[in-house]
Amino acid sequence: MSQNYRLAPAGRRDNLLMIAVAMILWVFAVWSISSTLRLSLHPAAFLSDLQRLLAQPPALEQTVPALLMLVLVVATPLLIWNLIAEWDATFRPEAEGLQYETLGVRLCYPWHVMSALQPHPVTPDEAAVILCWYDPAETIANPLRRWLHRQAHGRQRLIIGAGIERRAELIRVIQEELARVRSRATTGAVHAPAS
Repeated sequence: MSQNYRLAPAGRRDNLLMIAVAMILWVFAVWSISSTLRLSLHPAAFLSDLQRLLAQPPALEQTVPALLMLVLVVATPLLIWNLIAEWDATFRPEAEGLQYETLGVRLCYPWHVMSALQPHPVTPDEAAVILCWYDPAETIANPLRRWLHRQAHGRQRLIIGAGIERRAELIRVIQEELARVRSRATTGAVHAPAS
């Protein structure tokens, strides 16, 4: 059962293109903020320009575009992290659960912890989401990596993107394991002695 599932080559090309576009967008946002607020990007002049800006706040027509660009400056690195994490992600079904590994994060999503696989049925062109009874990301020791993982997948969830190679096979294995665990739980409940 121990077989690796990773992003397909076409998905890697798409991610590389999106990373390049995101980096261009980030540079544009930084440039837009500096030109809108008349801030120099040179380290020696930046501090004096920032002091000038704090002493005399910008007009509303400067503040709104600068705030929108600031959102892009903050959000774009998170998008790039998510794209790189998806690029590097490996899913490996094993006897105890689904192993997930990316960018130094190694997690096991035990089969008995998974509550559902959505959407049902899973379609080939949308992401599949594994819902869990508790959050396996709690085991990530590094708080920044834990936060980044949750930011990408959410709490008590693991997302399997549409670009994973042999994804239908991986989804089938997960569904079979979920059915096996449910069957075992139902059988155990039926055979449990009455108190």
